[in-house]
Parts: sequence; structure tokens; C-alpha cells
Amino acid sequence: MLFVGTNVRYRSFNNNYVLYAEDVAPNTSAQQPGKSVSGKVTDSSGTSFPGVSVVVKGTTIGNITDENGIYIIPNVPANSTLVFSFVGMKTQEISVGNKTTVNALMEEETLGIEEVVAIGYGTVKKADLTGAVSVVKADEFKNVSALSVGNALQGLVPGVNIRSSGNIGSEPVVEIRGLGNFTNNNPLYIIDGLPTTGNRDFNVNDIESIQILKDASAAAIYGSRAANGVIIIETKKGVSGEMKVNYTGKVSIDNLPMMDLMGRDEWINITTQAYQNAIAQGVPDVRNVPNWMNGNTDWNKEVFRTAVVQDHNLSFSGGSKSEKYLVSMNYLDNPGTVYGTSMNRYTFRVNTEGKKGILTIGENLAISNTFVENQNSVFSKHIDVLRMLPIIPVYDANNPGGYGYGNEATARTFGSNPIGSEDLMFNSDENLRIRGNLYATLDLIPGLQYKVNLGYETSRDNHKWLRKVGNYTLNQPYDPSSRYENKAKFVSSLIENTLTYKKLIGKHDLNVVAGNSYQNTYYEMIAAEKKNLVRVGDHYFDVIDAGTTDPNAWGNIGESSLISYFGRLNYTFDEKYILSATFRSDGSSKFSKGNKWGFFPSVSAGWRISREDFFNVDAISDLKLRFSHGTLGNANIGNWDYVAVLNSFPVAVFGSDQHLEPGMTQIKLVNENLKWEEKTQDNVGLDVSFLDNKLQFSAEYFISTTKDVLTPMQILMTTGNDGGNPYVNAASLRNKGIEISGNWREKKGDFEYSVGANFTSLRNEVLEFGYGKVEQYTWITKTEIGEPLAMFYTITTDGIFQNEAEVAAHKSSAGKIIQPNAKPGDIRYNDVNDDGQINNDDREICGNPWPKFEIGLNGQASYKNFDFSFAGFGSFGQDVFNGAASWMGGFSDNTNHLSGYVGWTKENPNTNNPRVLYADNRNARGDQNRWIEKGSYFKIRQLTLGYTFDIPQIQNVFDNLRVSVTGQNLITFTKYTGLDPEFKAPDIWVKGHDDAAYPSPKSVVFSLSVQF
Repeated sequence: MLFVGTNVRYRSFNNNYVLYAEDVAPNTSAQQPGKSVSGKVTDSSGTSFPGVSVVVKGTTIGNITDENGIYIIPNVPANSTLVFSFVGMKTQEISVGNKTTVNALMEEETLGIEEVVAIGYGTVKKADLTGAVSVVKADEFKNVSALSVGNALQGLVPGVNIRSSGNIGSEPVVEIRGLGNFTNNNPLYIIDGLPTTGNRDFNVNDIESIQILKDASAAAIYGSRAANGVIIIETKKGVSGEMKVNYTGKVSIDNLPMMDLMGRDEWINITTQAYQNAIAQGVPDVRNVPNWMNGNTDWNKEVFRTAVVQDHNLSFSGGSKSEKYLVSMNYLDNPGTVYGTSMNRYTFRVNTEGKKGILTIGENLAISNTFVENQNSVFSKHIDVLRMLPIIPVYDANNPGGYGYGNEATARTFGSNPIGSEDLMFNSDENLRIRGNLYATLDLIPGLQYKVNLGYETSRDNHKWLRKVGNYTLNQPYDPSSRYENKAKFVSSLIENTLTYKKLIGKHDLNVVAGNSYQNTYYEMIAAEKKNLVRVGDHYFDVIDAGTTDPNAWGNIGESSLISYFGRLNYTFDEKYILSATFRSDGSSKFSKGNKWGFFPSVSAGWRISREDFFNVDAISDLKLRFSHGTLGNANIGNWDYVAVLNSFPVAVFGSDQHLEPGMTQIKLVNENLKWEEKTQDNVGLDVSFLDNKLQFSAEYFISTTKDVLTPMQILMTTGNDGGNPYVNAASLRNKGIEISGNWREKKGDFEYSVGANFTSLRNEVLEFGYGKVEQYTWITKTEIGEPLAMFYTITTDGIFQNEAEVAAHKSSAGKIIQPNAKPGDIRYNDVNDDGQINNDDREICGNPWPKFEIGLNGQASYKNFDFSFAGFGSFGQDVFNGAASWMGGFSDNTNHLSGYVGWTKENPNTNNPRVLYADNRNARGDQNRWIEKGSYFKIRQLTLGYTFDIPQIQNVFDNLRVSVTGQNLITFTKYTGLDPEFKAPDIWVKGHDDAAYPSPKSVVFSLSVQF
């Protein structure tokens, strides 16, 4: 009687009632000419789905599935699209084409607090989550051409800093909530339950979702390996239903940003000026100007090129209620944007699962083969390009090997010919990797499940290096041809046993996990080299045995084991009060007997304030406060660093007769008392959802302290220690910061959109170095207790001398002229210690390489057949040392310079550039703050426009066909004058040093996606 007088009707299926509008009544349809279409609707488990509304799009023609999930719609117009809908499920649209049977699979609409999140050895609803966990779905990076997991995540997650390199095959640096120690800050990767690495061998197209565990509460279940955070990757799986074939092809046109360097004539003009200024001060004139006109090389065009990258992915998936499968294949070909580099990769994956009664068995298997042709240069090729002069030709038949590199009389340079170095040397890596796991679960009693997980990963690595005879730089000593090769094998085996118990008793919701794990890793490497290869003309026999002299061979092995016991208790009362407690105990073979075991507990709690009776705010859908505290560990050392190892020694003198015998020697002092690093972290979080979860907001504050940091202790060589400094537990450091993220999602008719933003502010601080040390230096940075790492520490400048009077007036407090040899146009340096001279004692802190805050923006929108998405990332407040500018702006030796550079002259005194001066270092010091720039930037990382076809002729063949075009890294807003303000630094002690690091390529990506 409730719906009397309305157009609402109902049907009953197994004590469930389905409501529907009268204009979509069961087993009826408008009488229009057409064909009859039928099918079956199921859920993800393969179970029949009754009560689903099936409507011909744009009409009132429709039906509702019966108790067996079956529907029949007569008189369906030609080339129609069926819309399948049910409350709480994702709406599905499937084109009919020329088919008479159309089956559908309904998936849950898991939005907001009902979303299930993987947290390690289990899952929880987002509503019950008390740790700091970020979730990224594959749809958020599907349009990006990403070679690794790190590339795919850039800018999408607060608290996760990712720095990539345009160097082909290079792994990005991934840091979660700052620095855990001074050496290795890589997170732990878990792929389908297997601990591993997120390297370039992994096919990003296989990813279904990524969970990033950022605090100790979320990550403590992984104990000693989780100090740097955990990235859990779940790959795509098969679903019940008929086989689906998916193909995605991407063609990316990549170009590296290049420096705008001087051409020959501009270089000759400014170099002549530099020589004339030097000659006026007594430097001999060594120019050979007529010969400067013989060459005219654009080294940018010779070295950098447009790369057409291909990425093809094909998958087959399907299954039934009891069996599911997915098979995927991927081919990636990247010819490289730099001369002499390339990469190609093949991957193959099989994921299957079968269920029989209380037993479920499944496996995930991935195979990859990757080949990378590496560059042959200590620096990036951008440095090689700016060091080679435009007057030097690429080829010169008068030089050994036939490559140009200048000469003492005409063009003196110590740059390397980047074409010659690549042609005369071949450097490659090939990797075959097999990674997979086999698992079985047994439902013992209701709520209690046992699972065994067997994991295995192995790789075969082959590194080759060939050196041909010939020179590529000036005054290079003769180097014979040689062939070097090393082969390495890595094997990791894993066995895990877990028990999971879930029980809901009234208002009490219990979720308990307990288990143990054993993992063994083994590594071996053998290498060999021979020189003076046999050759015929320019052809070298590219095998080690072709070498005729200097045979050499060596190798090493390593092995480690980790055994663990762990457990977690999640308890929720009345969907209001949440408690989680985790423990893990790890025993590692990397430590001595008394220090092998570490204990890593955590506890967290949550309060869903919105569930309280006193809370009555209609606009707020959910409000939760979270707290967590926990300890994580790290064993970032070698396998045998606590053991005194003996190495063979050619001969030793023994006995009274002083005879010679083969000997052994200890080459490295060790510390037997090494123990675990420990990282303690506290986290406070607030989660709020508004307007029926359309708007979701999260804020976090965290503070973490790492103590007993494993760090090498510097000792004197007079101790006889020449095998590397011994490790000690000495240092400590702290990270603290805030993270804020928000997302808005809405659908209005045919228009659907979502917008997300995230904000991170973080500060690190060194608390202790240990063994009496109070500071750490590099040539341009200083790290001291109580301050962040790698602060810039250089000579500072105070403008340019405009006349002799200013030189004479620049005095110390004692009246001493500080720069007596300076001339008008030279840089005025600050005499910080007031001793009347400029030296290293005048260095001072003058820059911070760490950003004050970072932001990420992303969004998606669709209207009918069109879709659009964007992603951007910004970093603000950091300083950058522009290494390329220091190379080009010195003029103390021959190098190229940025086009348009104008030095100080009497006629042009209003400039920040000093006078150009050859063979004099006074204005060319590399350790001056003139090279430090503001490094803030905002980068439009991705813009995509897509279109999904609904043309009848296409729908007769394909279920879905979509094309799109994407721009990656096309626009960067910054005042930084280097190649890219987002770069990968050499190491943590020179965090902000950009020595012309490879920038991210600018790409235009064309994509085609087909499903049938």
C-alpha cells in the first residue's frame, strides 16, 4: 500500500524486494520493430543477479532480470546500447551491435568509506582504517606513458616524493615521508603478496590498484623492511563471464629539453672577448682564429633525437563462478632520445584462481625480459654537449678512431665527443626475470581461514662492455680494445602461513591475523675481461675469448635469510570505536647471534564521531579521528658486515728461512655489535566526507625519529683497513610534516567529473652523527646537527666591481684590501671571517634544497563519448645549484655557453654577469652562490583528451573502442634556468645539485584501447 498512487512497482526474489518504475515493467516493452535480445547478469563471483534493470539507452524499452539473472527484451532497435543498473552497483553500458545475446557483469560501486583497502596480509574497509594509507586506482594513471611504478605515481599521493630521470632505463627515486637514513630510502614493494622491487621490469599495464602504507601502524605488519614505507600492488585478475579481450596500444613521441647553446659565430665573438681580457693581463695569446672557422657543429642536434616509443598490451580474461583467469602480454620499445641508447622489454603474465568447496587455489606469474643499451659517459650527455665546442667537427680522420675532439692549437677542450664515446664503446644490460607466487586458502570453519603463500623470484643479469680502439677526448692515453662481461643470478624464495579470523557478534566486529614468514635470498656473480681483441678491419670479434692479452676473472656470492612472526588485531565496536594492534618479530642473518632479532609493534585507534548520537550535521557523511604509534626497522647493510672476512693474498713470508707461501689477509675492520635501525613514528589523522561522500577530505600530522642509523664510520687508512669503512649504529634523524588531500566527485546526467588535490609539507633534521662527529661536508653543501641535510654552503657574492675605487674600498676591518688583483667587471666576494682574503673559510649557509611544500592536482571528466583528464605537480620553496650554469658561466677554459650571454663591459655595466676572462678562475669558482637559483615549479604532468566510439559498424565488432591523445610534461612554470627543476640528484648529500641531470622528456602520446 506504500506506493499506491505512484508509478513504483515491486517484485520479490528470495525474500528480497526489487523496486522499479512502471515504465520499465518486467517482461514488457514498447512495441517497436527490432530484434529480441536476451542474456544473463552475474556478479563478480559468478552468482546470478536478479532484479537488475536492463534498459535500451535513450528509451523506456526494458526489463528486469529474474531470479536466475536472465532477461529478455523483444523489439530492440538496431545498433542500440543496453544500460544495466542496480542500487550500489556500477552502471554498465554495453552496445548490442548485431548480437542477440548480451551478458553483463555487475561490480560494486565502492565509493568513499565502503571502499576496501589492502593493508598487508588482509583488507579492511576504509571506514575502519586507522593508519595512514593512500589508494591509487589504475584509472588514475591509465593515460600516462609510464615505464615504472614510480613514474605512474608521480604527483598523485601526498607525502610521496618521486624524482625521475630522462636517462633511459633509470629507476626513479621514491621517498615516502622523507628520509629514513643516509643511504637507502627505497620503499618495500609487495606485488600480489610477494615482497620484491618496483623496477623497470614490471609492466604497469597489469596494475589494478596501488596502496601506499605510510605510517608505522599501517606498515608494522612488514616490520624490519617497512621503515621506508610499503607500496602494495594488486594486479588485474579475471572475473566471471565470457572471455574478454583487451588491447591497448600507445605510441609516444618523446623529446628531451635541450640547452640553447651558442652557435659558432656567437661563440667566436664572446671567446675572443674572453681572450682579449686575459691577454690584457699578461696571458699568452694561444688563439688560432682562422682555424676556428673550419668547423660548425650543432652538438644538440647530433646527440639528441626524437624517440618514437611503442607500448602494446594485450590481455585475455574471463571465468566462471569457480574459476577465473587473466593472461596479459606487453611489448615496449624505446629507441632512446639520446644517441647510443635504447630499451626494449617483453612481459608475460598469468593470474588464475579456482575454488572447490572450502578450498581456493591460485597463482600469479610474471615473466619479463629487458634489454637496455646504456650511455658511455660519467656525466649526462648534456654536459658532454656543452663541453664540446661548436668549432669542433664530429669526425676527424686525423685522430685515432676518426672522431673530432679539438687540439691544443685550434680548440683546446677536455670535453668528450659524445658521438665518439658511444661508437667506440658499447655498454648494455639484459635481464630475464621470473616472479610469481602460488597460494591456497582453506575455509576451516565459518570466519576462520588458513592461507599458505609460496613465492619465488629469480633473475639472470648479463652486463656487456666492449671498448674499441680510438680516442674521443683530447690528450687521451692509448686504450687497447677490450671485452668485459659479467653474469649474475638472483634467487629469492618465500613461504608464508597465515590464519585469519573474522567474526561479527552484535556490535563487535573482530578481524585477527597471525602468521609466520621465511624468505631466503641468494646472489652470485662472475665476471671476466680480456684486452686486445682480434679484429678484421673495423669488425671486432665480440666475445671475451677474442682477447689476446691481460686475462682477468673474478666473482662473488651472497646470501641472507629473514624469518618472521607477526600478528594483527582489528576491533570495531558499534562502527564507532576502532582499535588496531600489530606486532612483528624479525630475525635476520645480517646480524650477529645476540642481535639477530628485532621486535616492531604498533597500536592505533579511531573514533567515528559521525556515528555518535549527539552528532547531527546533515552535510557531513562521515567524520573520523585517528591516532597511531609504532616502531619499524631497517637492516640496510651487507650480508656479512658483522663478520671479519679473509681475502686471498698472493704471497706471505713464513719461517726462519723466510720462504714464500700463499697467504690470507683481513682487509676490513668489522663491528660485531651491529643491530637494527629503529624508526618510531606517531601519526594523527582526520577523515571527513561531505554530501553523501561526494567530497572527501583527509589531513595528517606525523613525526618520525630514526635512531641507531647504520652508517659507515670513517677510520684512518693507517689501521690497514682498505676494504671499506665498518658500519656502526651511530646516527639519528627526524622527519615531521603534514599531509592534506581532498577529492570531489559528482555526476549530472551525461556529465561526470572528479577533482583531487593534495598538499605536503615536510622537514628533516639530523639529531646525531655519532662517534663525536658534528657536521658533514661536500664541496657545496654542509650538514650539521639540528639542521636539514645537504644545506648549500658556498662562498657568497656581493655584486660586481664597477671601477677601481670599489676594488680599493673592499677592505677588511683591519684595512686590508680583500681582492687586490680584482678589476672592474670582476665579482665582489664576501669576506665572511674578516681575515682580508677569500678562501674556503668564507663559506656560509646560503640555500636550502628541501621544498617548503609540494602540491598535486588531478581531475577527470566525461561527457557522453568524450573524456578528459589532467594531472599536475608542484614543489615550492627549494633552492637548486645549477651545475650546468657553473660549467658554462666560468670562461676559465674553453666550453660552450648559453646563447645570448653577455658579460660585463664598460659599455654594458648593468648586468649580473661578470666580465668574461679566459685562463683565470677569479670569476669562475664553482663554490659560489651565484649558481644557486630558486627551484620552485609547477608542472603540468599530463593532459588527456579521449573519445569512445558508438558508431554502429564499430559496435558490431567491438564492445568498446576508445582513442586518446595525451601530453606529458609539456608545460613547466618555473624561474629556474636549468633543464628541469625536477631532477634526480647524485646522492642525498648533494640533494639540490643539478649537474645537467637528464630532464623528463616532453611527450605526446597517442593511444588506442579496444575491447571485444
